[in-house]
Amino acid sequence: MAKIFQIIRSIHLGGAEIVAFNLSECCRNNSPDEFEFVVVELHQSHDDYSVEKKKQLESKGIRIISAGTSSKNVSLLIGPFVLAYHVLKEKPDIIHSHTDLPDLLLSGTKRIFSLFGLKFPKIVRTIHNTELWSEHAKLGKFTEEAFQNDYIVGVSDGSLNAYNNLRKKYNLPASSIQQVIYNGCVVPGKQPHPFKIDSSKINIAYCGRFVEQKGIDILIDRIAEIQQKFPETFLFHVIGTGPYQDGINKLAEKTANVLVYQAVPNISEKLYAFDFIIMPSRFEGLSLMSIEASFSKVPVIAACAPGLTETLPPHWALLFKLESADELITIFKKIKDKAFDLQALGNETYRFVSDNFSHSRMIAEYSKLYSTLTE
Repeated sequence: MAKIFQIIRSIHLGGAEIVAFNLSECCRNNSPDEFEFVVVELHQSHDDYSVEKKKQLESKGIRIISAGTSSKNVSLLIGPFVLAYHVLKEKPDIIHSHTDLPDLLLSGTKRIFSLFGLKFPKIVRTIHNTELWSEHAKLGKFTEEAFQNDYIVGVSDGSLNAYNNLRKKYNLPASSIQQVIYNGCVVPGKQPHPFKIDSSKINIAYCGRFVEQKGIDILIDRIAEIQQKFPETFLFHVIGTGPYQDGINKLAEKTANVLVYQAVPNISEKLYAFDFIIMPSRFEGLSLMSIEASFSKVPVIAACAPGLTETLPPHWALLFKLESADELITIFKKIKDKAFDLQALGNETYRFVSDNFSHSRMIAEYSKLYSTLTE
């Protein structure tokens, strides 16, 4: 049986993490005698979502290892040594890394093994974004220098291009083993939800991390403008955690049209509660939230961002330029005036994601990759 370590930042509500969870659960379910999965988190998280998610994973036979503490910086210092210990102890066949900080963790562990001349497991790296190491170029180069001809998977053509451009920027040869495997989603069921839906208003949800990449800082400003122009029309449900938590909480205190929730487990099965999902991202790799919303037939109000527009039908009516407040206000005015046929929009996106983002195909392609590496 092949043992596979899935390395993620932490147990939280994020697209890369959801992919890692899906692979661990579904590849194991499809081939219980072939694969064993261990999820390795760089740093620990202790919110309600992470506690519940850990219980769910462990109930399905998927173990959790923490490479560090609740401090990200401390974890980056001690994590390579902790991971090295577990690799030596458990001898995984494959280590599968998701996103930049897990790559940094893995690069440190790989250097430790190289220092002592020890054989290292095979590496799979999934590139989840279309912008890589834009703020910490030197750290990115340090990370990339540890990797050579490993197995590279892009979640989209854009993310694979970003990887190749990064290697070129650092004067490093790109891996010769590359492929695109689109993120896939199952058609969500419907579970009871904790959201305070107001049927007299139009309910709009933001679901994700409170970070600049996701445009949460811009959304805070836009919500205030929308409330001023269209009072008592929209109710925003903001779901997640992150560095902009204080800004979100202050907005909710000032305006009655914002409700804040911590990350919610199995959010894909609760999106049906909303009229729209809003995604003001600056960039994405390939947005799972958008795909999951479309499978729930909930229209997505989306910024024109790489990796996000790929998940929506051509000429999608609810796209806006992130820097243009007027474009987003116009969309909200049309929503208020009932200019859109919500059922038609939901059906349009459902057909699009059904044709392009099959969950079973994603699981089959990764299972094939794992099997090939362990032959």
